[in-house]
Amino acid sequence: MQEKILFLTIFHYLYIIQNIAEKPKSFFEEVLFKALTQKGENLVQEFKITKIEPTKQGKQDYILIDFKYELLTGAGFTVDRKGVASVTSEGDAVEALWSASIAKRYKKTESQLRTITSSFRCYAEGLKFSIPEVKDFS
Repeated sequence: MQEKILFLTIFHYLYIIQNIAEKPKSFFEEVLFKALTQKGENLVQEFKITKIEPTKQGKQDYILIDFKYELLTGAGFTVDRKGVASVTSEGDAVEALWSASIAKRYKKTESQLRTITSSFRCYAEGLKFSIPEVKDFS
């Protein structure tokens, strides 16, 4: 049985935005590069966005992004990676969920990566329905 290697990360970036669907490609490059380089900028090279697809879920805009990059390993090797991300803005921040696999396995994992990232949702109010209401009976 072959092992599938998938990488997932949620990234929260403070940046107030009115309409994320109107942002240029350079904005998404900045957000995803920051998400990919949380452990250090010198580990990622040749980063490139290959496709941007705006979508809407209810009233919320989401941007689905295909990208590729080279990961520089601690042993000095480079590993070609391909991924899919979903980016949105809710409240006072931009949120992104990105997922990737090595380029050689991308065709086998692409449908899983797309399913995961396209299911990403953000809510500014949080999950208030899960907090029990306490009434004052005094």
